[in-house]
Amino acid sequence: MNKINLAILGLGRIGKVHAENIISLNECNLKIIIDPVSDFDNNFTDLGIKQSKHFDDLLNENDIDGVIICSPSKYHVSQIKSLSELTKNIFCEKPLGLSIEEILDVKSLVTKKSLNLHIGFNRRYDPDFSELKRHILNNEIGDLHMIKITSRDPAPPPISYIKKSGGIFLDMTIHDFDMVKYLSGSEIAELYVKGGCFVDPEIEKANDVDTAIINMSLKNGVLATINNSRQAVYGYDQRIEVLGSKGVLKVENKLLNKVVKGTKEGFISSNPQNFFIDRYEQSYKKELLNFVQSIKGDIVDYADADDGLHALKAGLAANNSLLNNTPFLV
Repeated sequence: MNKINLAILGLGRIGKVHAENIISLNECNLKIIIDPVSDFDNNFTDLGIKQSKHFDDLLNENDIDGVIICSPSKYHVSQIKSLSELTKNIFCEKPLGLSIEEILDVKSLVTKKSLNLHIGFNRRYDPDFSELKRHILNNEIGDLHMIKITSRDPAPPPISYIKKSGGIFLDMTIHDFDMVKYLSGSEIAELYVKGGCFVDPEIEKANDVDTAIINMSLKNGVLATINNSRQAVYGYDQRIEVLGSKGVLKVENKLLNKVVKGTKEGFISSNPQNFFIDRYEQSYKKELLNFVQSIKGDIVDYADADDGLHALKAGLAANNSLLNNTPFLV
């Protein structure tokens, strides 16, 4: 089969990650990048990749096999609707939409047009988390009792980003909500949130929090907890623990290096990696390859519109729980 021709909508931080990964893969070509705001990148131009500020230029392409949407969240649904006339293969970064009605609209479109719609929950493709999932599926720790996820950023994003992101639960925690479902095989039934602003008062002025603890009960009876922070000064903290009737599974942080120094004062190891792109480098590449393989017709496992809907419902319920200081049904 010929190489898969891909396009990217949005050349922000994550758009550049996907662009560089496409270029590194022998299976595909990056044909065109659309971004109405960013300046053209000469590195892409030198590789013969078209760049445009106009969405219609993408719709006029006649040999695009798939599109990767990395634009601001508020445009995702309208762009999926427009792109459904161009291709059946669409990859959309999270969140799929900002309202339940929007995503139900997309689900209807997926069914009507038989779209191959992937949602960018990249952590499913992390080698350690995938291995953890394999142990769960093999019943190696028995019946699940509890899932504990720690997810802390090394520093908060710019306030301008926070204001348009939908808030911490739709921007950051949404990945963790998806991991709860992915690992447990069950949707969240109810959650209760406590949160506050300890990092930057400007975040509070933007009607958001920078620190939160979310306690959940799942539809299959498993309990789960997520703790988030926008600032862990020691690095990008990404850990998961799963407790079962026959044992426990843990994924610890990826460190800057594996050297451990021991002296009479004690043992010292390196800090965690300090950037999400470094921590999840492999997962972004595997996620892209998974999308390309699905375009070729291979049967692959991926996050779909139902997964996007579940994560959004959890995020909206978290906002309501925090606002009303009460447990909320998802």
